[in-house]
Amino acid sequence: MNRRRVLRLVAPSFLALSLLPGSVLAAEPMAAPEGFAEVRARFENLTPSEVKAAGYIADPPVCVAAPDGSGAMGIHALNRQLHGEQFPTDTMDPQNPPLLLLSADQSRVVGLEWEAKDTGQPAPELFGQTVPLEPGHPGIPEPHYMLHAHFLPDGQVLFNRVNPALSCELPDTSIAGGPAAPMSTPIVALMAGLVGGLGWLVLRRNRSTRNA
Repeated sequence: MNRRRVLRLVAPSFLALSLLPGSVLAAEPMAAPEGFAEVRARFENLTPSEVKAAGYIADPPVCVAAPDGSGAMGIHALNRQLHGEQFPTDTMDPQNPPLLLLSADQSRVVGLEWEAKDTGQPAPELFGQTVPLEPGHPGIPEPHYMLHAHFLPDGQVLFNRVNPALSCELPDTSIAGGPAAPMSTPIVALMAGLVGGLGWLVLRRNRSTRNA
């Protein structure tokens, strides 16, 4: 069974990033700053089952790619408990990222992400980086602070929205099974539409039965 597909999410907020003052649009690979190698070591080699056991869930598993083809963020796996503790209080715990960035087939942790609510506080600092204020996205519509840290070879890290070396294209495989394939926005929208349509038909039928 060939599962080779290219799945992309090009969110409107991604296209608006360049319009936000003070937003950093490019970065260079760098040696891991103090403290980052330790947190990377805790997450980089986790298996999919260990990621889930640690409370990180990709639901739905949507792979986020840059609209211009310059790379990808990967699939976001959210730890709801950590996010609920950190985001509303505009804090970022460097040792406990609320999101993991996964490869398109969900087999590897390829990066980390932190998010914090904008409460009017000065821009947070994390691992020596000034965290940029970014536009909102589905789930969090208001602008907020986000830092993406992508793992690179030789212990280097890229603090940038996307990793140019990362893709949302799944590898060729002839074996069925494994993690569920990431979903694109049109598929998610289609599923939502089907569910909504079925609910409307059931409601209409019940009303017709009562009025008969």
